[in-house]
Amino acid sequence: MATSKQTVTVDGHRVTLTNLDKVLYPETRTTKADVLAYYAEIARFLIPHLEQRPVTRKRWVDGVGTMEHPGKAFFQKNLEASAPEWVPRQRIEHRDHTNEYPLVRDLAALTWLAQVAALELHVPQWRFGSDGVPRNPDRLVLDLDPGDGVGLTECAEVARLARSILQGMGLTRCQ
Repeated sequence: MATSKQTVTVDGHRVTLTNLDKVLYPETRTTKADVLAYYAEIARFLIPHLEQRPVTRKRWVDGVGTMEHPGKAFFQKNLEASAPEWVPRQRIEHRDHTNEYPLVRDLAALTWLAQVAALELHVPQWRFGSDGVPRNPDRLVLDLDPGDGVGLTECAEVARLARSILQGMGLTRCQ
């Protein structure tokens, strides 16, 4: 594998990209360069859902592996010391510790996340206010997954029932 390295400018910020030919998804031969291109393509849709929310990253530095040989993944809450200074960040004080999370406001931050193989981006249902204080939740997400004995058809049926119940409560889609 080549250890290619290049520095690009994204939204006025310099991002060093490495190992662009590294295969992150072996079953489809999807490379880090492919993931970067995908993030760039969907950024205008994804960033509004991430904006002002602390991002916990699930990272696969050596790729996701296969069903037979899954790759090693880890969750990362704290922003690593090597993160560029221009990556927006916000602290959350816990009872016994503080975490500093990245915030994604632009393509540059999203590009940096792809560079570090953050292949899943997890955010809460609330945002930080302009004062840095967490606001009340502003959305509800229902995660309906097919599984043993439950297919996509059943998930769609539950989704329709949930929609009817939520609409009956006056909760409607806002985006």
